[in-house]
Amino acid sequence: MYAEVWSARNDPSVKILVYEALVADGPAYRDHLPMLAAFLGLDDDADEALYSKVAFLISRDQMVKHVDAFDDHFITEKGRELGRALRVMEPAAKVRSIDGKKKDTVLTEKTIEWMEDRWLERMTPLTGHASYDEFAAAIADLSATEEEVEVVEKGVRKSILRRRSSVTIDQMPSLRRRRESLAPHE
Repeated sequence: MYAEVWSARNDPSVKILVYEALVADGPAYRDHLPMLAAFLGLDDDADEALYSKVAFLISRDQMVKHVDAFDDHFITEKGRELGRALRVMEPAAKVRSIDGKKKDTVLTEKTIEWMEDRWLERMTPLTGHASYDEFAAAIADLSATEEEVEVVEKGVRKSILRRRSSVTIDQMPSLRRRRESLAPHE
């Protein structure tokens, strides 16, 4: 799947976001909503009221109430219809309620090593990234914006343009841990 994501990264009709950055943005993904509105061509119509409504509709509570809207049924149906998947997956809920019965999943060193080896074998040749963290930071950088910031150099205050990405490679390990704490596995 990541290979397909990477191949679509420059397609203007595709917007790729890094899940860890969305989760780090907070429950309502507020910082990402203006970027998504612009991508959908809604930036002129979007305002705080619309962002508040969207934030409510994509909240965990609302998604749990309407779990069928957040499963893979569309992907499953299209995979079967088009015959493009080697193995068509069954729809499964992607959103779970937080009910105090969280079970932490801890990967063994052997499993982590196996995953890293598979990444190096399959993804590095396609993307040039030696790890998922590098890959995710590069994807996030595609949506980077420029912002004007004031800096002081040698006692002189000046304005410069700085690129602002939603996530950097240095943030990935802590964001992954936060994601895992917010999205418990069953």
